[in-house]
Amino acid sequence: MTNLKKLPNAIKFALFASATSLATGNAFAQEAESTASDTKTLDRIEVTGSRIKRAEIEGALPVTVISRQDIEVSGKTTVADLLQNSTFNSFGSNKPASGSSAQSMSELSLRGLGGGRSLILIDGRRLPLSPQFSEAGSDLNSIPLASVERVEILTDGASAIYGADAIGGVVNIITRKDFNGVEASVGVGQAQYGGDTESGSVVFGISGDRGRLLGGVSYANRDISYIRDLPWMEGRRGPSSNANNYYVPAVNPINGNVSPGKFISSVPGGCTNPGFWQNGAVCRYDYNLVAADTASLEQKSLFLRGDYQINDDWTVYLNSSVTRVSSFGRFAPTLADSGIFIPAGTPNNTTGQDVVLKHRFAAVGPRDNFDDTNTYDTNLGFNWQVSDTVAVDFGIRRAESKYISLGRNYVNIPIATALIQSGEYDIFDPIGNDPDVLNAVRATIGRDGLFKEDEVYASANFDLFELPGGTSGLVVGAEHHEQEFADIYDAQSEAGNIGGSSGNSSAGKRSFSSAYFEWLMPFHSTFEVDLAARYDSYSDFGTSFVPKISFRYHPIDSLTLRASYGEGFRAPPLTILNSKDAFSADSVVDADTAIAYGQPPGSTLQIDGLRVATPDLQPEDSKQWSAGVVWDPTDWVSLKLDYYNIKLTNTIRFFSAQTVINRERSGAFLPSNLYSVRDPITNAILQVRAGYANEGFTNTDGFDFNATTKFDLGAFGSLRNNFNLSWINKFETGGPNSVTTDFINTTDTPQWRAVLVNEWEKGDFSLAWTINAMDQTVSYTEDYLVNELGYTCQDVVDFGYLVSNCGDNKAYVTHDLAASYKTPWNGRFTIGAINVTGKKPRLDQLGFTPPYYQSALYYGIGREIYFRYTQNW
Repeated sequence: MTNLKKLPNAIKFALFASATSLATGNAFAQEAESTASDTKTLDRIEVTGSRIKRAEIEGALPVTVISRQDIEVSGKTTVADLLQNSTFNSFGSNKPASGSSAQSMSELSLRGLGGGRSLILIDGRRLPLSPQFSEAGSDLNSIPLASVERVEILTDGASAIYGADAIGGVVNIITRKDFNGVEASVGVGQAQYGGDTESGSVVFGISGDRGRLLGGVSYANRDISYIRDLPWMEGRRGPSSNANNYYVPAVNPINGNVSPGKFISSVPGGCTNPGFWQNGAVCRYDYNLVAADTASLEQKSLFLRGDYQINDDWTVYLNSSVTRVSSFGRFAPTLADSGIFIPAGTPNNTTGQDVVLKHRFAAVGPRDNFDDTNTYDTNLGFNWQVSDTVAVDFGIRRAESKYISLGRNYVNIPIATALIQSGEYDIFDPIGNDPDVLNAVRATIGRDGLFKEDEVYASANFDLFELPGGTSGLVVGAEHHEQEFADIYDAQSEAGNIGGSSGNSSAGKRSFSSAYFEWLMPFHSTFEVDLAARYDSYSDFGTSFVPKISFRYHPIDSLTLRASYGEGFRAPPLTILNSKDAFSADSVVDADTAIAYGQPPGSTLQIDGLRVATPDLQPEDSKQWSAGVVWDPTDWVSLKLDYYNIKLTNTIRFFSAQTVINRERSGAFLPSNLYSVRDPITNAILQVRAGYANEGFTNTDGFDFNATTKFDLGAFGSLRNNFNLSWINKFETGGPNSVTTDFINTTDTPQWRAVLVNEWEKGDFSLAWTINAMDQTVSYTEDYLVNELGYTCQDVVDFGYLVSNCGDNKAYVTHDLAASYKTPWNGRFTIGAINVTGKKPRLDQLGFTPPYYQSALYYGIGREIYFRYTQNW
């Protein structure tokens, strides 16, 4: 049984209208197809997924193109906003979020496989990985939207062409090159609940008989948004019990470490400062008062592209860009993660017994994080036309991303512990503490990151011989890469002394060399085969060889059949291979340890954990195949349907402290570097080493459908429609020591996403209406309270939980509108709205902390109205 009935009415209507148009012929269609005498010779270009240049026709691989016109219609101000709205970003992806360790990063997760398995290219070359979160791949915010000519999305594996990480697909950002004149653009946007935008750019281009040069500067800014400004959070206080409460100490008998055990009481009189509130016997802190929802983001870029034909055979080209991304995030004041031990009889202990204090250091102020990322990218290369049948391309490139994070108003817990135990820090009236005492516990933390990649490359393109279907082409090439990575935390964070922060520094280098080929064989005018393979040799984990074969059959002019099979791999992230051991206060259930602590056997306890590196981690492997059909019944309609199937093995997964304990108990597989250390007498846990290892698989398959139409409405202008639907049949994960689970239709793994763009143009006026739709899965709140515990949806409402669409998980739909006018003086005014109806995100109170929605899938800023003006000279 499918979920087609969940498609929104607006899209059903659009599909019906398209079908009606097809049935009634070309009453509104454009001119009939060109006669043979009008046929033009198409230029040969290189399309994403292949290194062989060919005529610009539908190829053997599924490639979706987002044009410059599409970019302008979208109303987006950043590459991240543009791509994260794609139907191929199946389950959403990381966005700038306050409180995140990667607060200024935006990733793309094609097919739901994660940013680390989605390759991002700039003009066919790799975008550097993010130093903030390199496991998640590249940072889309490092690309200025003003420099982009088009985006090509290959929804097929391509490791045989591009190397590691091209498992979920490849996104190739093609920058602007053919532009003459000057273009200036400014824009502003205002959102309902914070997150206003500003943007601007100036682009110039000149060209001559032998060369061309394009350069520009751009600016894009989105303000911070706060939880307290969201309408559904009105009257709802943050429920944190890490406020000001006493607990019975749970003492580790081996090392003497303590953690909070049974609740005793709130601190007498200590729950009256701003933000603190009494909930029965428990003192709580309302972090919604100060915490932000989304972090601010400011992007500034400078870019320059050019090429020059030295003579008839030689051309030199240069691409260079500098981008700075600054971000500010604010989140709740620091807490003592493991509590603070206060002996009996000391000034801050009124209980008459030893206690552990859970305390929120609100008097120190909210934690403020300031992030700056600078990305530098320079590519110098040469094209040599050796002969009519041989062309060589070679060059050098350096891509470097530097990241600096500064965190203010954190707390040094050892110092705070000493001052609380002595009574110098007053827990009964924290805000009344002497400023010198607050400054003594206050800490400023830092983090420095780097990802640098040096590359040397060369390829040769040969026209080998003629076959019945055309010229057989061959590309052979080689590359050498040197990568350097560092993510260094300050010493106090590394030591685990900072509340609300932990450091796991990592630094390492690797090099790898690659050789590849691709051979196009057009056996007939209707049939061609493309064969490719790549060999990579890495300095840290070894070698990889991946092949790919694709077929294209074109029996009639209007019909194309295509299929492909390929293998791929993902290189182990440098962070995991080289991270330093880092302390972690892990919560686990272990009967022997609980008994040793004097607690019931099923109690949850905090134990000393370590996050450790896995230096012998191996690459992930993939096998995938696809098949599709393209039908162009007329020159005004095109239909595409593609099926994909991906099998990922040797998956890199995290083994938590609890997983390590459970695996040791059952005797199941554990990597040699992950284990627990126990007391020889009581068998209580002294330490658990947790980390990453290879285990398990992911299997996913599905369909992509695209329909485009173009109508000439005569005196009423022209109409263009573009409909994209991505449908996931299954998304299974499992392994030898775990149950295979299909996540489709579970919380926040939507089965389908769709986008319909309708553009009408008449003379200098144009209108665009975009419908964004997504399968809306059951929320965790509903799944737990209704499906598992048996309550009704009305019960959930009566209990006061925030939850959307309980009992009716209909599609989530938003609408975007834009209107443009081209002036007689070469200007263009655009006014538009994103999420016109101000639709709220799907709320799920038990599934997420405030503001209770999945930020990877939804936006919480409401309606955004924008205005832009562009002037060309």
